[in-house]
Amino acid sequence: MKAGSVRSVTASFAGPVLAFGIMLGRRLVPDPDGTLVVSLLFAAVTAGAVLGGRWSALATASLGALGLVLAATDAATIGTVVSVGIMFGIAIVAGELRNRVERAERGVDSANARLKRLALRDALTGLLDRRGFEVALSAELARATRRNGRCSLVVLELTGLRLANERLGRSIGDTLLQVFADAVERRIRQSDIAARVGDDEFGVILPDTDGAGAELVARQIIASFLVDIGGIVPADLALGSSFGIAQFPADARKSDDLLTIAGRQAGEHSAEGPPE
Repeated sequence: MKAGSVRSVTASFAGPVLAFGIMLGRRLVPDPDGTLVVSLLFAAVTAGAVLGGRWSALATASLGALGLVLAATDAATIGTVVSVGIMFGIAIVAGELRNRVERAERGVDSANARLKRLALRDALTGLLDRRGFEVALSAELARATRRNGRCSLVVLELTGLRLANERLGRSIGDTLLQVFADAVERRIRQSDIAARVGDDEFGVILPDTDGAGAELVARQIIASFLVDIGGIVPADLALGSSFGIAQFPADARKSDDLLTIAGRQAGEHSAEGPPE
């Protein structure tokens, strides 16, 4: 159970306990001026506000007031009214302060989480960046190790990007990177993880996938990309992609070693386009 839920449950019991305690205490303990009761109410309502927020504090105050009224004598009527007013004032102010603090804390947590997500994303493609990819790869290798499973890592290089930048401009080069990222996302499963790991390099983590399955995914990505760029670059521009594959645990068990192996093999499989 979350800490907030524990606080709310605890605060919800405070009112009934307080009401019963007030009635019993007024019957058993002489307190002509009500000092003891008011002090106890002050402490209890403040605790209710701190534990559960405004509404729990008001519930505590209401039930506490009920106990105070039921236990009051005619001589203590004025003191009772004053005590009730004090309780509700405390409940509203302290509870509202508690709620504002909690809202502020939630806002900070949400902002920090968003900044963390953005910090691990490539601004151009929206995929994970190199650091985010390394974190994800380490987590996947740990998961595969616990389950005695396997996974494959694919590194894809976009060949001819520098020439495209020189001939067509950086804006076209950026568009090509975005098109490639889109092709990657369309061809992978929801459980797979994709990232831009270099200027013209992309990485894909394929859980529970062998080398043959990884090669199939890589070729599908490249085929989709070559079709998509047909209307973007001229036919005489030698633009394509190559890929390399590393398997866990067959090729290596460490993330750095897998990245090195896949990167080294990236030139062994390639395709160029665009198609006619």
